[in-house]
Amino acid sequence: MKVLIISMTCGEGHNSIAKAIKNQIESMGEEASIIQLYGFSSKEVLKQNNIFINTIRFIPHIYSSIWEAQRKKQYKFYINGVIKHCKDYILNEIKKYNPDAIVCTHNNCGAVVGYLKHEKLIDEKIITYTVVFDYCLCPNWESNKYLDYIVTPDGVVVEELKKKGYRDEQILNIGLPTDSKFFNKIDKKQARREIGLDENAFTIILYSGGNCVSSAYDIIKKLIVLGNKIQIVAICGKNRKEHEKVEKLIEKENLTNVLNLGFCTYIDKLYSAGDVVFTRGGGMGLTEQINKCIPFILREKLYINENINKKYFDNLGLGIAMKNLRDAPKIVDNLIKNPDKLENMRKHIEDYKKDNSTEKLANHILNKKIS
Repeated sequence: MKVLIISMTCGEGHNSIAKAIKNQIESMGEEASIIQLYGFSSKEVLKQNNIFINTIRFIPHIYSSIWEAQRKKQYKFYINGVIKHCKDYILNEIKKYNPDAIVCTHNNCGAVVGYLKHEKLIDEKIITYTVVFDYCLCPNWESNKYLDYIVTPDGVVVEELKKKGYRDEQILNIGLPTDSKFFNKIDKKQARREIGLDENAFTIILYSGGNCVSSAYDIIKKLIVLGNKIQIVAICGKNRKEHEKVEKLIEKENLTNVLNLGFCTYIDKLYSAGDVVFTRGGGMGLTEQINKCIPFILREKLYINENINKKYFDNLGLGIAMKNLRDAPKIVDNLIKNPDKLENMRKHIEDYKKDNSTEKLANHILNKKIS
């Protein structure tokens, strides 16, 4: 069986979902391929990513206003523009690859495939999927309702999907697909030994997404007042400037309890080693942390859908919502002094998480092959 996965680079979350699905399909002996929605031009892929990253970094209030306005009222000119720009390329790729199934990891991708399916431009035997990537619905999900199935991370979005015209039989509430390594359990002290961390220190992981949109430097400056009661692992991703700022801070303050990382390929092991993670509110990052059962503190200055995720998990008791940077030392100190609070958060996460979501999706896809 052949599965075509269509992703869109606006941050790395959607690509992470795509890679997780591809790896799972291939581990089950079938074929899968990932393409980019704007893959007709590498410059266009980069442009779309830069627009997104720079908007949420420098003018998040404008992004949030547009996002909210589009969610209240569908502005078809935007999604129609996406379809117009990408439909010929995607149609050509589908014909060239000749898949049995298509999985879309961004609703813009789903809009294009939904258009092609509705207009009968692709073989009706191809089974189509789209994946909801947040714990709320972003704008334009109406445009995906022509696909066969929609995968949801949580039941919180199900009723809203029905209001948008989705049928019960379309909705697969199995959880957001993540790489299988995030389901693996690793002993905490073993993970710390392998990474080179102190086995007994309270360990904080700083995760700011692949582009380190939230400053690791700023929060380390606040947390170092706690001294050697803690150790910090900063993941700066692809943000070299942020990595250099942290390096200079380590040198200036002679810090021996801060591990400064760039792009990291073993983040799952870091989550096993950590006591708590400071994180943004993106659906993919949060789901990876939930699957690793690490309690999380949701950071300040998040954009709109991240903020909705933040309030949701704070209310569920799975995470702590931080309003200001200056609150960080107090929150951590409170957790160190009250380990039972941390343990309760872990238990809530364990009860909440959806096991083997990626495998469940792969099984659904493979069982739906039409001969």
